[in-house]
Amino acid sequence: MIALKDFLNKNKIFLLLYSLFLILGGILLLNMEKGQETLFFNSLHTPFLDQTFIWISRLAEIPLFIFILVVAIRFSYGKGLILLFNCSIVFVVIQFLKKIVFESQVRPALFFQDKIKLNFADGLHVAYHHSFPSGHTAAAFALFAMLAFLIEKKSWSILFFLLALMIGISRLYLLQHFFRDVYVGSIIGVLVSIVFYLTLAQSSFYQNLRWKDKSLL
Repeated sequence: MIALKDFLNKNKIFLLLYSLFLILGGILLLNMEKGQETLFFNSLHTPFLDQTFIWISRLAEIPLFIFILVVAIRFSYGKGLILLFNCSIVFVVIQFLKKIVFESQVRPALFFQDKIKLNFADGLHVAYHHSFPSGHTAAAFALFAMLAFLIEKKSWSILFFLLALMIGISRLYLLQHFFRDVYVGSIIGVLVSIVFYLTLAQSSFYQNLRWKDKSLL
């Protein structure tokens, strides 16, 4: 099993970038009223950005699982299984928090209804309830954090972090979440990924699976 010190050193690029996000995001949360950051990104509204952020946001939906399937078939059954289990755990945690613990939390479209003019993207279904935390952001950070941990070429961690971050920003722009939803969603995604990687993904049980390094190609 990999030591925590080795894990931190090996994945320092992604973890440093994410730590910077946590610090700056924490400062933002402490110094801005709820929803102001969402209104800022939404104020940048253009038809081009609408469609761009819709596409980016949907990366954390069906395309995410297609990507996992491709990884499993093309590179490694074991890595595909790790990514699938990791994202599944995050999904269960997020749904529990959304639907049970924080069931009453409304989304920006309802929170700001009749208070301020909002920009809605054409072709997007806007949700009004179960705002906290952001499931799309959690799924994105779970996927890309785990990819950063698994891949040998660590310079790719920069791209993985930026992709996860852009999915989080898309949720603000599209009025689907407040920044606190995105912030906590990212923490859940990354934290579950770290724990899962250091335990199950590095366990002797997984390491001894004969088929984990096999693929169809």
